Amino acid sequence: MHLGVERDFRPALRAHPGFEVRGLRALADRLADHGYLVTFSDEVPGQDRLHTVDPFGNRLEFLEPHS
Repeated sequence: MHLGVERDFRPALRAHPGFEVRGLRALADRLADHGYLVTFSDEVPGQDRLHTVDPFGNRLEFLEPHS
């Protein structure tokens, strides 16, 4: 993944990257422990899913398939 910075940057309200992970609940706990807002969603069947925002205001999605 390549990340860059733009001088007139404004975070997108809906567009965001999504990452498939293992250990979603542990990730959620770690994010919350570091002060990040974590919002769970059940909109994707067969997946546990959360959203958070990075320090620059970018929305991030993390998903973990159900076992």
